Amino acid sequence: MESQPRSVSAPIPDALQPDVTTTIPSPDTEEVEIFLARSFEDRMQLAKVTRDIDPDGTVNTILEQVLAGPNLEEQEEEYISPFIEGSAIIGTALNGTLLEIYLDSLDGFPQDDSTSNRLAYAMLVCTATELIVGAEIQLVKILVERDGNLIPVNIPVSDGELTEEGAPVYCANYATFDPKYQAPEEG
Repeated sequence: MESQPRSVSAPIPDALQPDVTTTIPSPDTEEVEIFLARSFEDRMQLAKVTRDIDPDGTVNTILEQVLAGPNLEEQEEEYISPFIEGSAIIGTALNGTLLEIYLDSLDGFPQDDSTSNRLAYAMLVCTATELIVGAEIQLVKILVERDGNLIPVNIPVSDGELTEEGAPVYCANYATFDPKYQAPEEG
């Protein structure tokens, strides 16, 4: 036994350390652009927005952002979407420059022959052909699952006409929604 106390140093066990927060780095995200819509001079037009996504190596994740519609910040900036809940992308296939998009249903699309219906297709088609980086997509064909089979959709284009039975479409088929095809203001 010692007659005088002495100083002893020992590391404090982790359990007795003050609370420390450990920051776990978030998974790598990727910045992508998609088309939503916005009113311009009383006409609906495609408008680009930027989103951060968790990439999975497919275009599905990007296209699902289109179906999801505007987030709160985008809504405050007056971006809109004609989509409602009810459609999900179940797959895609790229054959040359043709992208086939497979949907579980068309329930999320406007169910009439309206401008909103055509705008919904324009947002999906033009996002695929104009904004997806790294793929040379020129045409889009949409197929929907029915009774275990994928059935081609007759996609309406901006003039209101339906395409030939299941024919693919270009973004240019939606020129009335695309600001780059609009005539400049005269003045």
